Amino acid sequence: MKKQYNISFICLLILAISLCSCNNNPLSPGYEFMPNMYTSPSLETYGQNNYFIDSLNARIPVKGTIPRGYIPFEYGKSTEQYLLAGENLKNPIESNDKNLLKGQQLYGMFCAHCHGENGDGKGSITHPLYSAIPAYYDDVMIRRTGTTMSELKAGNIYHAIYYGLNAMGPHNSQLNENERWLITTYVQKLQLGEK
Repeated sequence: MKKQYNISFICLLILAISLCSCNNNPLSPGYEFMPNMYTSPSLETYGQNNYFIDSLNARIPVKGTIPRGYIPFEYGKSTEQYLLAGENLKNPIESNDKNLLKGQQLYGMFCAHCHGENGDGKGSITHPLYSAIPAYYDDVMIRRTGTTMSELKAGNIYHAIYYGLNAMGPHNSQLNENERWLITTYVQKLQLGEK
């Protein structure tokens, strides 16, 4: 008998809770469990707000944060770092027809206007500032590596693409790591060109 009273009591309790919580108004949104989750304030990206003491510094990323997709490059801009990159960096891209074709396409988009379609330094840009672009297969003029253009290593080419060199601007923001290596692979093929 006591068991039946307990079951009846639980059923009545559930019925009472359901009747109290039911709202007969169909336009009512019901009860909000966490109201500030439903009605959060609208904040403009660069606007002022009262939620941070200094609203501009609140948007500065934590020290050491890197953007998604960004891979840090451990070599600096200096000549010493350029030489070190030439000694230490090895091209991870295999030099096959598929990769050379991809590298050629990227080279055509980003490099050929200055360096020429064949790597001869005779691109379509004729400004005097860019007139001394060497051919990749040049074996006469000694460069800052102590070698000629035809003897540049993959690391030197990659470093020059990343940071730029002389009048050439950096391309690290325009090309990802894989694309830079594909261009390096194609440039190494151009180094074997007309001698």
